[in-house]
Amino acid sequence: MKLRDHYLRLRRHFPQAEDGQALAVALDELAGVLDCTHRNVTLLLKRMRAEGWIGWEPKRGRGSRSPLTFFCPLEEMLFSAARELVLRGDLQGALARLQTADSGPGLQERFHRWLGGYFGHRSEVRGARRLDTLRFPLSQQVASLDPAGTLFTADAHLVHQLFDPLLRYNRVTKTLSPHVAHAWEADLSRLRWTFHLRKGVLFHHGRELTADDVCATFARLRGRADGSLYGWVHRRIAGVEAQDPVTVTFTLEEPCELLPQYLATTRASIVPAELSEQADFSRNPVGTGPFRLSHLDETLCVLDAFPGYFQGRAHLDRVELWHAPGLQEQERTRTLGSFQLLHNYLLPVEDDAGSWHQVQQQGATCRFLTFNLRKQGPLASPVLREALCTALHPAKVLERVGGDATYAAASLVRGDAELPPQQTQDEVQPPEACREALRRAGYAGERLVLCTIPQYERDAKLVQALLQEAGWAMEVKLLGAEAFKSEQRLQADLLLFSMVLDNDAELRLVDLYKSMQRHLEPSAKEAVAAKIGTLLGETEALRREQLLLGTEEELRSRRLLHILYFKRLKTVYHASVRGISLDSLEWVSFKDIWFQTR
Repeated sequence: MKLRDHYLRLRRHFPQAEDGQALAVALDELAGVLDCTHRNVTLLLKRMRAEGWIGWEPKRGRGSRSPLTFFCPLEEMLFSAARELVLRGDLQGALARLQTADSGPGLQERFHRWLGGYFGHRSEVRGARRLDTLRFPLSQQVASLDPAGTLFTADAHLVHQLFDPLLRYNRVTKTLSPHVAHAWEADLSRLRWTFHLRKGVLFHHGRELTADDVCATFARLRGRADGSLYGWVHRRIAGVEAQDPVTVTFTLEEPCELLPQYLATTRASIVPAELSEQADFSRNPVGTGPFRLSHLDETLCVLDAFPGYFQGRAHLDRVELWHAPGLQEQERTRTLGSFQLLHNYLLPVEDDAGSWHQVQQQGATCRFLTFNLRKQGPLASPVLREALCTALHPAKVLERVGGDATYAAASLVRGDAELPPQQTQDEVQPPEACREALRRAGYAGERLVLCTIPQYERDAKLVQALLQEAGWAMEVKLLGAEAFKSEQRLQADLLLFSMVLDNDAELRLVDLYKSMQRHLEPSAKEAVAAKIGTLLGETEALRREQLLLGTEEELRSRRLLHILYFKRLKTVYHASVRGISLDSLEWVSFKDIWFQTR
């Protein structure tokens, strides 16, 4: 790679030279260009000549000028350098290499066509075996592969491939099904839950999973419960005890009918007791899942099929996930053929419907605002909160957000119940009417602070723009994910959240309402706490849904919760991809994918 860099420096120093035509240069000049000694310049030139990149006939005598001929065009060398970086696993470096001034659109187009042959599915026959690899891009780096510490959907999806929880949610029956535990039951008090583990479930390092690993996993999660997702579940668990190597019992302080649901989440994945407290576990995870991690750095994450998986070996041999910010967006103007499998991608109308399929997944993400009433300010007034919500009418928000997957719905609990288009237009007030309403309500121009995490900056800016048009003075403050979970966010007036309404929606809603209690007014806090307390002891799913709806109505009627918009999740895949199924996080499960090559 360094030799190519030397050639590029040399070629750029003589932009006037035409390929194939000799020019006379002195060794001193070349040494200055390459910043090395005469001896090293001579060695480098000989190596370039051996590669066929240059012609070089050195003349004897200090100060003499020798003929130098460039044979390799600059764009060809740039392409070759970028391709070599990809083969070394450095896609970001390759893309950066092609952003130089002498890299024209033709070269970038050629590189993306080559990349189209490198990404996607590749099948290679080695002896009596066929090795199948799937490569596709991720828009963000992998942050953590520790089930207890994942913050982002992409990381949680990879955890889903590497680890297994005690139970799984079954999409077909919409019920929980056995997984690492093959059976379970609760006693009459609903305070003692017993789980019977499968025999022969292996961790990636070869040891069999036992009840001791389950106990260690939940002791570990309990120690990290404060401020963590679903941490409130652990505050209801009095203890986890191994009855024998394949039987484990959870004893609760008080009933928690969502315990089985929690035990089916990636957060509750079982980890090996002897490795779980290692400092680098998030970068070197060991689970029982259908894939095991074989490589992870800032650019590339490689998963290899785990032959000993208790649910059967994956059809794919390897999955490579490349950190490539913006690459999917670039591909929209080129070809889908680069990837064969893309998440949250809109299938263009002009694409061949016979070759590509689009699945609109059952889950959705929702963006919404909550009001921090612990902070003194104008939003302590219900009238001003009402005015703010009016300025952020769903129709206005949808118009700014755009996209065919966005929609308005009346409820987080029933996020699939889309509002009729006409209803979204009702009571939309123009900015001048909103400003007049603010004036009448006594707003004196106090500056409001809207806080969220960097991933939702675009939505925060959209809210800021709409509210400024309506007469509000607005400031956006971004906090990292960990800081946003802390008390720092309570310095803001408004908080912008996002929620994935997937199989874990019931848990996520309870988690949201418990989190919101930190910044509610006392009467609302008590009302929410009472409803959630009743819900956690309720065995009937329909009754729990009614309690969630009641909690939501309590918050929305007081203008303490305002829904901005929903967005359906989509997956696009080529007709050659078989075995598509969607896991609990609305991503494609790698284990069941296979490719028809003929």
